Order: sequence, then structure tokens, then C-alpha cells
Amino acid sequence: MSMEDWCQNFDSVDICSLCPDFLDDSSSCHWVSSFHEGRWVAGTTAGGCLNHIDTFWTNPQYRVRIEKLDEECEDLQGPNNMLLSLMQKPDKRNRRLVSNIHIGFSVFEVPPHMKKQRGKFPASFFTTNSPVAQNKSFLNAREVMEFFRLRPGEYLIVPSTFKPNETASFILAILCKNETHIEESSSMDRVEINKPTDFEEEDMKANNKLFRQYSDQYEEVNAEKLQMLLNDNILSGLSSQTGGFSLDACRGIVAMMDLSITGTLNGQEFIRLWKRVVNYKEIFFQKDVSRTGTLSLHELRNAVEASGVRVSDGMLNLLALRYGGSSGHITLESFICLILRLDTMAKIFQKLSDGQQMCLRENEWMYLSMYS
Repeated sequence: MSMEDWCQNFDSVDICSLCPDFLDDSSSCHWVSSFHEGRWVAGTTAGGCLNHIDTFWTNPQYRVRIEKLDEECEDLQGPNNMLLSLMQKPDKRNRRLVSNIHIGFSVFEVPPHMKKQRGKFPASFFTTNSPVAQNKSFLNAREVMEFFRLRPGEYLIVPSTFKPNETASFILAILCKNETHIEESSSMDRVEINKPTDFEEEDMKANNKLFRQYSDQYEEVNAEKLQMLLNDNILSGLSSQTGGFSLDACRGIVAMMDLSITGTLNGQEFIRLWKRVVNYKEIFFQKDVSRTGTLSLHELRNAVEASGVRVSDGMLNLLALRYGGSSGHITLESFICLILRLDTMAKIFQKLSDGQQMCLRENEWMYLSMYS
């Protein structure tokens, strides 16, 4: 085909390559690539662009440290040393029905005094720091990419949608000529639970009295009695709105708190549970700023953090899917079950692991998954 014929039949061409080595015409210094899958979820990790400064920080964040090139590669270095590519990843089941949303990314240099920062960078960071690189404009394209040059140092890459609360999956590709070290700042794999404060002596007497009202002759409370206790005392005036604690939820709570493995809670186990339930109820209503009796996904993030729990964005999204209703809102009883589950599973891991990983036999795994 002649060039004239080609120009008459086509108006664009895409060249696919695993890495941009051909751009430098160099075989001795190769580009290094890494790929990261992420997701923007409305209410939790879809903060929109920098125009929405109050929510921008909730977007996924990727921290990159770029090392200095050796002399040989420095001489062969082209004008740019980094390529960022952000690609939308539609649901395979409905990819023909999904339209692209406007996406882009911003790159911030991490100042020396914040290099010890762990976890997500807060909103205050983005109000005082401007991006050192970003794509030229947000496009409703399948993929946006940009070439630029960054000097050795630490940087924060923030992919985002143009508008907040737009749910979509993405793949972020980072290609660099320099040696790089990349970690997801949004990821906090370790769950840290703050212990609730102890009751005063008068409160302890009242709690023991409450326990005796619902316990049997052996001074134990089963799931049915626990359901009555929680609905009568925790959801008083709210049960008609939320539906109350279900029997299945109370069976799960008993299993999580039942250290003696009897299918019931004794007085000590109940007091340990009651401390947490009262604490989580207070947090729930403190963070329910909309006064709807439920937590939106944004309020859920604040409530989880106030509970002393630090989780990754991915975990927060899973919690919203698992415990949220069709509207995505979290009821009081769902929030209590959510935090109790996090607390229990974190303690199991801390007890059975070496701090990094845990090895279980099949029967041990089945035991924990079926009764905890």
C-alpha cells in the first residue's frame, strides 16, 4: 500500500510495544516497567481531580522512588525518563455497555520532611504542594499516557477521575529508565485495633445486671438471647428502621467472642463484647454527620478510622460491598458486626502468624472460617 492510499483510508495508527527501548536507540540501558491494578469506588476511593481538593486525597496513591542513573546510561538518556500510562479496565461482562469516563493523573514530589510518611498522604499535603507533572487534560479515552522527565527522588502518583464518585477499575503502568522502587501508599495491610476504655465501677454493675436479665440458669447467653439483648438495648427506637440484629448476625457474634467454644457467652465474654458494642455505637453516631441513621461510604471511612482500624483502600471497598445495603449505606448493626469481624480476624492473624505470613493446615483453615 502506498503512503497516499494509506492516508486516504486511515487517520491514526497505534504502535504497540512492551517497552519504549526503541525511543532511545539504546540496547545497553533498558526501561523497567511495573503494572498496578486499582479501582475508584464512589464514596471511598473516587475523589475526583484536584478541583475537588477536599476529596482528592482519597484517590489511590502510588509512591515511587527514582534512583540516579549510572554514567553510561546517563550519557544515552533521552529528554524523558518516565512514561506513565493509565488505562480504564471495564467489567468483562458489560464492557460493550460501559462508556469511558474522563481520567488522568498527577505526580507530586515528596518533600524531605514527609519522607517518613506512611499510608495515604492527607488532604493537607495536596493543598500545599503542586504537581510536578501531570497529563495535559482529562480525557474520556480508554488510555491516557504522558512522557516526562523526573530527577532522582521520591514522588507520589495519584490517578483519578475528573469528577468524584465515579466507579471504575484501572491499570497504572509505570515505565522508567532509572531504577525505581514502587509501593501503594493506599495499602495498609496491617490492621491496628484500639482497645475500648474500661467501664467505671457503676457501669460494670449495670452491665452485670443487664447480663443476668438475659442469661439462663447457667449464667450464659446464647444467640437468641443476645439478639433480644442487642435489639432491646442497642437499637432501641431504631429497629423498625434498620431491621435490627438478625439471628444469623448474632450467631456470628457469639462465634467471634466465644473463647470457651460452647456456643454461648459467659459473663466475662459478654462484658468484653459489650465494651466494644457500646464504643462502636458512640463512634457510629459521631460520624453520622448527615443524621440519617446510616453511614455513607465517606462516613464509613471516618468511622473505621475513629474505631482505631487502619485498612487499605481495597479492604475498605470490600467492607462496603460485604456490609453495605443496596444503597451502599451501612446500618448500625452492620457497622458493629464489621468492626468486630476486623478485630477478631486481626487478632487471629497476630496470634498464629510470624508477623508477615500465616501457614495453616486445611482442617485449621476450615475450623477458623466456619467458627470465628
